[in-house]
Amino acid sequence: MKILLLTTHLEMGGIPIYVTSLTRGLKDRGHEPRVASGGGWLVKRLTENQIPHLRIPCRTSSEMDPKLWILALPKLLGWIRRERPDLIHAHTRVTQVLAWALHGCTGIPYVTTYHGFYRLGIGRRVFRCWGKNLMAISEHSRDELLRQYPSAPPHRVVLVRNGIEMDRFLQPPPPSEIAAFRQANGLRGEPIIGSIARLSPVKGLEFLLKAVPTLLKSFPRLQVLLVGDGPSKADLVRLAYALKIADHVLITHSAEDTRIPLSVMDCFVVPSLREGFGLALVEAMAAGKPVVATNNGGPSEIIENGKSGLLVPPAHPEELAQALLTLLKDSNWRREFAREGRERARTEFSMERVVREVEAVYTHALS
Repeated sequence: MKILLLTTHLEMGGIPIYVTSLTRGLKDRGHEPRVASGGGWLVKRLTENQIPHLRIPCRTSSEMDPKLWILALPKLLGWIRRERPDLIHAHTRVTQVLAWALHGCTGIPYVTTYHGFYRLGIGRRVFRCWGKNLMAISEHSRDELLRQYPSAPPHRVVLVRNGIEMDRFLQPPPPSEIAAFRQANGLRGEPIIGSIARLSPVKGLEFLLKAVPTLLKSFPRLQVLLVGDGPSKADLVRLAYALKIADHVLITHSAEDTRIPLSVMDCFVVPSLREGFGLALVEAMAAGKPVVATNNGGPSEIIENGKSGLLVPPAHPEELAQALLTLLKDSNWRREFAREGRERARTEFSMERVVREVEAVYTHALS
């Protein structure tokens, strides 16, 4: 089966990582995946696996952007007429519109994946581009989709929970790279807690920082490591100074190999206000890190509270601090959570399972 996967870009983030992992899995199962996107540094992962990539001008948040219709669509049509894919799979709101247009021009069926929460703007009202089947990455995202968009046909919605390439996280990165990361970022504290996320308000990182003064009373050498980029970076820096914890907070750019920052963390934190799934959370569990997350959306489906991690209410820094103190003060519990978390990641959230389920959706869409 020849599949064209569409996504807005291939920079660091949940959707690009999902797309690159899915294409690798599809190729391993004998399919012929191709990817079209606005480009990004994850393109090299496709190249390493000999998966063709077509760069198109689709980096926009608006379905009405003229470049989609004047530049991206004709380029995709030319490629499709040469390659003749069997199916199109769109992964973002903008590329769902492109898939809808391509289907109208060529008759090639398309499916979509709903990765998160879309604004109900004029574009979504005009373009109801769900495809033959619509995959939701968690029960929460499926329920939100059906609640927010009455036009979404429930009988076409399929639950395909997200997953990761588990084998990659079972192998730690080279010690020299870990040591270099520690030195470059001045990581000399003990313990180190952290998060890997886009620095945006919805990720709730301000509440993690607000929990730190309580933690410092028991762990005066504690350090907080935030890995990511985004619009909230300056606000987080200002908050760290306002809380007088700036010497304990380090913010680094997005990491190509997330195993490296994970390797230095004693506990991983997901303080999100809203989370469709929580790919970084599963990566942390797979890497053998005890986790604390907010009890909303995807994390509440990933973690078995009190067994493979701890769940706390969102926007409650006091409860977040108490959960972290519980783990940081008990090494036995940390080891048990790490063991249970890794096993849950292996059995429930592997990319192998995702590929098989997506493959079944493809087969149905072509029937």
